[in-house]
Amino acid sequence: MRTGELRRFHYFLILARELHFGRAAELCFITQPALSQQIARLEEAVGVPLFVRDARGVSLTEAGKVFRDGVQRVFDLIEQTTRSTREAGRFEDLRLSVGLKEYANVALLPLALARLQALYPGIRLDRHEMGAPAQPEGLQRGEIDAGIGVMFDDPGPGLPADGAIASRRLMASRWRLLVREDHALAQASEVDLDSLVRQPLIMFARDVNPAVYDRILAACRETGREANIVYATTQVQAGVQLARAGMGCMLGTGYVLGDALPGMRAIPVAGLAPLLMHAFWRTNESRPLVLDFIEVVAEEARRLALGAGPES
Repeated sequence: MRTGELRRFHYFLILARELHFGRAAELCFITQPALSQQIARLEEAVGVPLFVRDARGVSLTEAGKVFRDGVQRVFDLIEQTTRSTREAGRFEDLRLSVGLKEYANVALLPLALARLQALYPGIRLDRHEMGAPAQPEGLQRGEIDAGIGVMFDDPGPGLPADGAIASRRLMASRWRLLVREDHALAQASEVDLDSLVRQPLIMFARDVNPAVYDRILAACRETGREANIVYATTQVQAGVQLARAGMGCMLGTGYVLGDALPGMRAIPVAGLAPLLMHAFWRTNESRPLVLDFIEVVAEEARRLALGAGPES
């Protein structure tokens, strides 16, 4: 089976799961017309329609359901065979060194790492508490194999000029203010910086991400007031619990705050640029473990972004 055919089957499975060409194209990292073309070629090769497209949306035909189940079994067999081959051949050292700040990647990492462990059951993860600015240098020194970092700006100017380090934007997230449902701002559709600086704030400690921390304080200062930070933490749950107890309002992004919490509201903040999340790796990287990690992280980031809406 040629690589192109295998990729087409993978596209089919994603569309069969999502039943939405737009979402499936996003997860396949191709355009919607390209996905439609790939599916049309597959249907032509199989000889029967696999999907019904009408005003109600997209659904599988009976033949499509049979094809889906069969293709899924093929992919399951490929994955199982790959695992067995790795074990039999004492495949590469399954140790992955990743640079990241746990505080900023709370929602993404468990999903991505669980999927990676399914692909590489013997994986051992070495976590290095390392922010985005230090990750390119860490990669060049061989301290880490990949990095996930957050920043306000695209990393291009900070990357080595020789192109040794590659980067990929994973997602962007707006800032939110987490408040109790009985708070005066709880019914607001948005909070501006002038209102923000008048609140007692709970936010991440400066050493979690100095550049982002300083830029937030500078933006607050432009209102003519200093941010009223009553507590700075390196633990997300500590901040959430303090906000729940009424000590203050917690400032964070969708990466950190995730789903709505009982009795709390996460209100979008106007006046602060979205925080960008990027993956970093060596351009000449050849280890499948590292490259699969990047792909899994990118796909899970895309899935989270689609679930929360643009610039969540």
